[in-house]
Amino acid sequence: MRKKWYKVPLMKIMLGLIAAGMLVNACGGLASAAEKVVITKTYELLEEAAYISYELEGYDGSFESSMRMPDGRVVSGAISTKKTDSAGVAYWTNAYSVKSAPKGKYVFTIHAPKQSYYNLKIDLPLFSDVSVHWARAAIEAFVERGILSGYGNGRFGPNDAVTGEAFVKMAVLSLTEELPNGNRQWQKSFRWRVTDEEVSKELSFLEYSFGAGDGAVHWSQPYITAANDLGVISNWTEKDFALPFKRKDVALLAANIMRMVKAEDKPSSFTDVKQLSVEYQNAIGLVSNYSIFNGYPDGTFKPDNPVTRAEAVVILTRLTEFLK
Repeated sequence: MRKKWYKVPLMKIMLGLIAAGMLVNACGGLASAAEKVVITKTYELLEEAAYISYELEGYDGSFESSMRMPDGRVVSGAISTKKTDSAGVAYWTNAYSVKSAPKGKYVFTIHAPKQSYYNLKIDLPLFSDVSVHWARAAIEAFVERGILSGYGNGRFGPNDAVTGEAFVKMAVLSLTEELPNGNRQWQKSFRWRVTDEEVSKELSFLEYSFGAGDGAVHWSQPYITAANDLGVISNWTEKDFALPFKRKDVALLAANIMRMVKAEDKPSSFTDVKQLSVEYQNAIGLVSNYSIFNGYPDGTFKPDNPVTRAEAVVILTRLTEFLK
């Protein structure tokens, strides 16, 4: 008896193969029928920003993505980068950064290997040139306290040299607190630790107005006067304060303040400070031994190098912590 053959429509065969997850292609090979899943993430920036960065994170394999700006412009990202978290688990990221970022909605489209959760991390630094800087946290903390500011164009200039008068201003503001009347006074936590009781008492009565004057006095003079009240200004001249402050000068000013709360001098071990005066050598030894201002791995201090704005912030952050 002849076997019966049943005709099955081609469409049903194809549907069956698709249901099985495979389809024979024109060349005879097998192709995956699973399409990538599209996932969207949205963030609304309420104000214009000098700089903002976004990072997409996922744990389910490599993915591609794009970012649609508030004006409709689409920025395509590269294929995600594989990383490992603190637990040793692999994950994938894709990052975007926008300078002079307009306010509005930012929409991220992710072409994911499967339906899964993706994290959108937003980083909104105060300045575009400190987003990945080693001193970013200290810089932003000082800016939020009103101790210093940027250049007004989204830049802070962390690697720019700091002048002597700018450093004195930062030091004075970091050691004072604002009163209800708008003036500033030496912080209690600082003046109560001053070992000279008479000086400590005098500091409690002093108030300063650092607001904009009438132009008759140079902007830095009120801050230098306040530092003089502490007795920490050495033999620097007006010209010295107008120039970039050298590392040895920053060390000396910091050491003078530290001695007010009984910090003990220790000899310096740096190989390139022996030609300096004893005053500078002792100051450098003091700040380095208390880890306020360190030298370099090669055993040098480079006393005549200028101090950058970022370095100044970190030094004063350590100094104020020491004085608490």
